Amino acid sequence: MNKRTIFPQVTSIVLFVLSSVFAIYLASIALSIKVVSPPRSTTTGIYYIFYYIVAALLFTFLLLFLGRRYRLNFLRWLFIAMIALVVFYVFNYLGLVIADTYEQYYAIIIAAPVITVVSLVVYGRWFVVDIAGFFLCAGLAFVLGVLLGLWAAAIFLAIFAIYDYISVYRTKHMVGLAKMALDLDLPMLFVIPSEPMSGEVKIDIGEEGRDQGAMALGFGDIAFPGIMVVASWVYGHGIHHGLPFALFPIAGGVAGMLYLMFGDVKKPAPGLPFINTGVILGALLSYLIFVVL
Repeated sequence: MNKRTIFPQVTSIVLFVLSSVFAIYLASIALSIKVVSPPRSTTTGIYYIFYYIVAALLFTFLLLFLGRRYRLNFLRWLFIAMIALVVFYVFNYLGLVIADTYEQYYAIIIAAPVITVVSLVVYGRWFVVDIAGFFLCAGLAFVLGVLLGLWAAAIFLAIFAIYDYISVYRTKHMVGLAKMALDLDLPMLFVIPSEPMSGEVKIDIGEEGRDQGAMALGFGDIAFPGIMVVASWVYGHGIHHGLPFALFPIAGGVAGMLYLMFGDVKKPAPGLPFINTGVILGALLSYLIFVVL
């Protein structure tokens, strides 16, 4: 297996690890300045899972309906606005450790989303979208990871793993959503070329065995496992075992990604059943070792 073949896979794993670590860093800032409080119990937030799932389902089907019927250009602007909002939120916390004055702080939190929007609109190449997606995934993992307790996060990810499996292998509407995202140039996928210095890349989702020159990975395949990593770290941090409670889920997620990419898995494949299972098992293992035993 040559470097050209494995570059997208290696890059995807690095994205997951760095995004999860960055989300933990954001959570550590938020907890240290006591802007947010850690979950009161391991099931904190479990009642909100239903609302999150319903919102995700409604948004997905509405997006498919509008995209297929009307090919509305505003959908791209909607996604760019969502990314900019999360980037603004992320740099609200980063600004606290970067800036030395109030002027610098406000300059940072304003400049970051503005630069993101301009870059996506004016120069929306694959690497620009990937960078924006990195901040989006880390931001979402940070927010939900500190809101959900350990077991609530595990249930949340398990439900979405089942949904992802059904939506790719059964109803296949998630494959249609990915194709629509590429067709309408929606910033909702990591696109990683086979060659590091590639400029324009083209990918056709759904043609197994074809050398497409790039790999597409949904933002959710990085963000959702990151939620479990952050929730596990927050729990471990509270009992003075933050490092293993972060490393075990990350290792489990990497194992899931390796099997997804190199195992005998029918392509296109749902990422969450494999990656979510890995991070959940990693969190369970750390709980078993450092709490039960």
